[in-house]
Amino acid sequence: MKRYKKRILSALFAGALVCSLTACGSGESSSENTDSGSGEEGSDVQVGVVISDMSDAFFAHLVEELQAYSDEIGVTLTVTECPEISDKVTGIENFVQAGCDAIICHVTDADALQDAALSAEDAGVHFISYDSDIEGTSGFIGVDNHEYGYEIGTNAANWINENFDESEEVKVGVCNYPDYPFLVTREEGILDALEELAPNAEVVVSAKAGYTPEGVDVGDTWVQSNPDLNVVVGINDAGVLGVYESFNAAGIQRDDLGMFGGDAVDDALTALQEGGTFKGTVSTEMLPNAHSFIDMAVELAENGTVEERELYFPMKSVTVDNIDEFVASQEE
Repeated sequence: MKRYKKRILSALFAGALVCSLTACGSGESSSENTDSGSGEEGSDVQVGVVISDMSDAFFAHLVEELQAYSDEIGVTLTVTECPEISDKVTGIENFVQAGCDAIICHVTDADALQDAALSAEDAGVHFISYDSDIEGTSGFIGVDNHEYGYEIGTNAANWINENFDESEEVKVGVCNYPDYPFLVTREEGILDALEELAPNAEVVVSAKAGYTPEGVDVGDTWVQSNPDLNVVVGINDAGVLGVYESFNAAGIQRDDLGMFGGDAVDDALTALQEGGTFKGTVSTEMLPNAHSFIDMAVELAENGTVEERELYFPMKSVTVDNIDEFVASQEE
């Protein structure tokens, strides 16, 4: 079932729910499935997706890719937006009751969702975790979040070492997201990279900014309280892009200021190509390999198990040095 073809990602409407919750196996679907002409390996498979927040550009793009591939091979895919843990538990329970073969869930807190995930497994529904693994479930797809953070921090550290003498103090602001354990782990990776690779970097301020509006608010504050920051680094692109927007609006676009995130969303790639203070991101290569989620769900539905329970996506740093090459590769 490795028939995935790379697609040029189109811009999605921010904040919109792409697919509403529809009962798996009810004969209804969030979109009309089409015949792939390739044996219909997944034609009888019903998959439910529990995603955290469709206002996030990365999640929106991921859902678009999951839906397109599901349509291509004839899988019935239903997506529900569940920002809070309680929403996720309800979403999982609804998919179980509706008779889905598999559930793909963005797990923001493994401990909090463990009971719901294992109950799904007990009911015969295969549970695939994304971002945080839950022991005892059928599969996990994602990244090593400490390693991911370390890659983000490495981009920042490399830029620091290229632009500052080791005797100079480099003032750093960190966009974090302490609500989710996996993002705490990612922040730890960022800080470890800075400490090990750029010991002259000093974190002077940090704030919760995982979404662009939060980043704008944080940026507005830092423009007033810490306009002399040299580095802004965050657990994703979205929050950092908000800070980037605020600093640009305030006219702060110095040569000794660099901003770094992760996810390689379209706005981050555009900012990199503009050649301003946004200097780097990290791609998990998840979007061009989103088919792997569906492939795993189908394999579990058909065989009851998978050859590889854990699938980690590769990571690729994207900076001003390779941005044009990276964008071109995504359009192939």
